[in-house]
Amino acid sequence: MALLRKLAGCKSNAEDLEIKSIIDNLNNVLGTKRDYGFFLQNFGLSDYRYLGNSDYIEKALVTEITENIKLFEPRIVLNKIVPIKGDSLFHLAFSIDFVVRNKAHTIKLFLNPVLDRYQVEL
Repeated sequence: MALLRKLAGCKSNAEDLEIKSIIDNLNNVLGTKRDYGFFLQNFGLSDYRYLGNSDYIEKALVTEITENIKLFEPRIVLNKIVPIKGDSLFHLAFSIDFVVRNKAHTIKLFLNPVLDRYQVEL
C-alpha cells in the first residue's frame, strides 16, 4: 500500500503528521493575542483595530506574522505572505507560502480571521 501511495504522489503518514503539527503550531502562535495568551515576548498577533486603515493593518500584520513564523516555527522557511482582499474593508486574510525544511514541496496556507482570532487552513 505504501508503494501505491508513493506512486500516486501521496505524502507518507510521517509527512502528514509533520504538516498537521506545523499547522497546529501556526494556529497556536497566530491565533494568540500578543501579550495575553503566552509568556514569551512577541508571541502572537497584536490588536490593530485602532489603526483604522486596512493598509496599515495589513502591513503591521504581515510584519508580525513573518516575525512569529521565524521565531516560533523553525521547521519551515517562509517564501511570502500575500494579503487577500475581501469584500469588506474589515475582512483581512493572507496567503502564506512556505517550504518545510528538508522537503521539496511548497505549501500554501490561508490565514483568516475567526472570532477576533486567526486560523490557518490548508
